[in-house]
Amino acid sequence: MDTLYIAQLTMYAVFIFSIIAYTTLDGFDLGVGCLHLFAKGNEERRLMINAIGPVWDGNSTWIVIGGGVLFAAFPKAFSTLAPNLYTPFMLMLFGFMLRAASIEFRSKGHQKWWTSLWDRGFFFASLVLALMVGVLLGNLIQGLPLNAQGVLEGGLPALLTPYPLLIALLGIACFTMHGALYLLMKTEGAFHNKVRRWAHIAIGAFLTLWIITTIATFIQHPHMIGPFFDYPIVAVFPFLSFSAIILILVMIRKRNYGYAFLCSCLSIFFLLALFAIGTFPNIAYSTLSPANSLTFMNSAASELALWIMVGVTLTGAPLSFFYFPYVYRVFKGKIVLDSHSY
Repeated sequence: MDTLYIAQLTMYAVFIFSIIAYTTLDGFDLGVGCLHLFAKGNEERRLMINAIGPVWDGNSTWIVIGGGVLFAAFPKAFSTLAPNLYTPFMLMLFGFMLRAASIEFRSKGHQKWWTSLWDRGFFFASLVLALMVGVLLGNLIQGLPLNAQGVLEGGLPALLTPYPLLIALLGIACFTMHGALYLLMKTEGAFHNKVRRWAHIAIGAFLTLWIITTIATFIQHPHMIGPFFDYPIVAVFPFLSFSAIILILVMIRKRNYGYAFLCSCLSIFFLLALFAIGTFPNIAYSTLSPANSLTFMNSAASELALWIMVGVTLTGAPLSFFYFPYVYRVFKGKIVLDSHSY
């Protein structure tokens, strides 16, 4: 194994890790947003926003890291995907801006129409973000109709086929479940009991869609199941993912909400591990011809640039691994509203 391949593989691992970190951390923020309009009254909605208030902006940085790695380490993949996936990327950017504005501006006015406007903005932004994450991941699993010039044949309609939309529904159900479990850790009283009901519904929807999506993937996309035959040990990941979902229900029944949330994190990790295993070594698989596919090898930057990025990663990673646990430890516990709350 030469040094160039090690550098390429290392930065590809960083890219995949950033996707997993984003979906796991910002996933519960999106889930809380998708549940926001189901709450009744200003107090319940304030509890939901303040549950994620100290952490949502930090969680979002992982998508910036992922985009930065794609841009710097795999410029050919970035220059191909950015124009071809322009509409989903712009919708995600719009969602990020609207969500930030909704959270920050909601408490700046006391008129009923003002809070109602930003409540709907928060919900819509979260739903759009969750939907686009699912559509993008679904298309990367299914493959894109990229020709030899790196152009997407079929345009935007080619991205909205049934399978990516199914992944999008799975993503929304997953994030909603994830957000409900996070709220269970942060709330108490009557609203806590309401969130508990939401969690059971979301888990049921997620488990149903997980089964449907797994069957659809095995039937429609044989390139995703190739590694199971080449390396049978990876077959443990679907079992682990399913087991983590079942353990969520067990932990909720025992009222161990912290462990339930941890199991939800694990279920997301194992799902994305399956995504990484099935698509490896492709960043973007071409359905027109495998020769048109973009891998982490044929789309990587120079060896010197990659090793510089590896060094930056090794320097910055310990800081993030210290910072995020520290933030969650500082803001642990139940939400208590006061004059400084959103």
